[in-house]
Amino acid sequence: MALEKKLSNNPLALGEILVIDDDASSLFLIEDLLTSMGLGGKVTTSTNVPEAISLLRERSGTARFPDLVLLDIRMPDSDGFDFLEQLNTLPLASPAPKVVLLSYYGNRTYQSRAEALGVAAYLRKPLTREKVLDIINLN
Repeated sequence: MALEKKLSNNPLALGEILVIDDDASSLFLIEDLLTSMGLGGKVTTSTNVPEAISLLRERSGTARFPDLVLLDIRMPDSDGFDFLEQLNTLPLASPAPKVVLLSYYGNRTYQSRAEALGVAAYLRKPLTREKVLDIINLN
């Protein structure tokens, strides 16, 4: 409850958010949830890894660089792990964003690989208000 109060008092406490998911329905639901929590103005969406990496390069060193990336694992062509590997090699002027993986799959192999690549959390879809509040509390 304290986190929810903190967020409602200061919805800008969380900076820019990049959501990467190839599924239009998932993107819509996540963006709608974040908007209902007062964070909609901070959200940028991407449907694929190359577009997301390009966006990070463009926004590096600016106020629009994301603090948080919500990342789907399973996408065609390049998946969430490809994104993480590329992120770790980017020469970014800004600190790397906190990355949270979202998946319908509770796969331990995925979780281990995600941890090795430095993700902040691995969460099962669907994203909920409570999960967003937990993400905000991650250090």
